[in-house]
Amino acid sequence: MSPTRPPVAPEPATGELVHPLAQFFAPIRKTRAERYASYRPGATAPKRRAALTMVHDEPVFLPIWLRYHQRFFAPEDIYVLDNDTTDGSTDRQGFVRIPVSHNRVDHVWMVETIQAKQRELLENYEVVLTTDVDEIVAPSPGWGTLGDYIDRFDEEWVNCLGYEVLHLPDREAPLDLDRPLLAQRRYWFANDGYDKAALASVPVGWKTGFHGREDERWNLDPDLRLVHLHRIDHDICMDRHVTRRLRDWDAADLQASWAKHNLLTGGDEFERWFLEDSSSVGIDIHLEPIPDDWRRLL
Repeated sequence: MSPTRPPVAPEPATGELVHPLAQFFAPIRKTRAERYASYRPGATAPKRRAALTMVHDEPVFLPIWLRYHQRFFAPEDIYVLDNDTTDGSTDRQGFVRIPVSHNRVDHVWMVETIQAKQRELLENYEVVLTTDVDEIVAPSPGWGTLGDYIDRFDEEWVNCLGYEVLHLPDREAPLDLDRPLLAQRRYWFANDGYDKAALASVPVGWKTGFHGREDERWNLDPDLRLVHLHRIDHDICMDRHVTRRLRDWDAADLQASWAKHNLLTGGDEFERWFLEDSSSVGIDIHLEPIPDDWRRLL
């Protein structure tokens, strides 16, 4: 049986998201609004901030990630852990390249390496944003920019609200990387696997994959979104999976099936995953139209 396109939720008249947990957002928003009611833009010095990611051969997503973060972080405050990149994609300016080396896909090593760097950065910075290279963190457009959000941020950490962009190849053209990206895509879906504790002012201990804190503590801001771009283009996604499949994988990763969708490189299995599988246990894909103000983000 060929894959089927996920159902599309009706577009709300207000442009608000139709999130499965939306009924719980009002009290969270009220509490957060009260916390920051006294904040005045420009009243205090900008927070000392850093952005952190890790890459291995990311010719598409590293330039996207850098362009976005260079709006809010100085080049000397953008840190890229370069794990044996061979395709030349890290041979560019505008960030601090930190060579690291590990000869296989190993999610335990990855989280331990990034945790150690985040702790080190917090010795010199007030806030560190830690994401995968295909993830973009942004507040709801009505709340200002990521820079505005960081400047008023006074918590130990915050969980983002995860949304994953999905390319529908039968309705949308391949991605043109020279044009605004989200303007070329119409749909995304809520995926709580990406409700990550990405922004923090204290050291964070993450679970493998960064999909939650080790201590399972939670501090959600429904107006701080993590936009996952892994499936923003069908063919780009498949090519990226080919690169990852060609690498050696740690035995523990294979046994635990961590990020196993990255081993799918074509055929019916890849097509079914791409359109039907959220990669999160118990999460179905229910597409929502991306509001117009969000489509101007990238």
